Amino acid sequence: MAKDDPKSAGEVLGGITLLKSFKENELNDLLSFGKEIDFEAHTNVLIEGELSWGLYLILKGIVGIFKTNKLTGDIYDIGQLRTGSFFGEMSLLDENPRSATVRTITNCTLFYLSKEAFLNLLEEKPDLKLRFYGDAVRNLVKRLRDLDDNYVISQFQLWQVALRRDTVKR
Repeated sequence: MAKDDPKSAGEVLGGITLLKSFKENELNDLLSFGKEIDFEAHTNVLIEGELSWGLYLILKGIVGIFKTNKLTGDIYDIGQLRTGSFFGEMSLLDENPRSATVRTITNCTLFYLSKEAFLNLLEEKPDLKLRFYGDAVRNLVKRLRDLDDNYVISQFQLWQVALRRDTVKR
């Protein structure tokens, strides 16, 4: 594959940490449960707060992630994802509404796998189901630990700034 060719859905699936417990043949099975969808630039793929469930893999293009500040209502651009990335994975594990808006920045080709199709595959393969949920728990614990570390660091930095300002005012 040339460097600027888009990745295949199988290559992207194989790189997702949440799906690392899948064997190659299981990833191929997973591909048959989803579909490729093309989106024009500046199209909302997901809207924060909506009730929809499924995983998206970016086969080609760039998407932006936008989050609403619950106190002010302001919308913040919190990042971009590119070819080879994914979003929506948390919806495979819970029933909560979408936690952010995802909008295409460029024309995009995405691979979509609905939660229903994903769960159907896991029901067909009990061994895979056990491996998947074990990996999902480990992945969530790692994310929680990272979030905790980042919170402690940010609070420390905020207190340093506040104390410096207090010292300057005296």
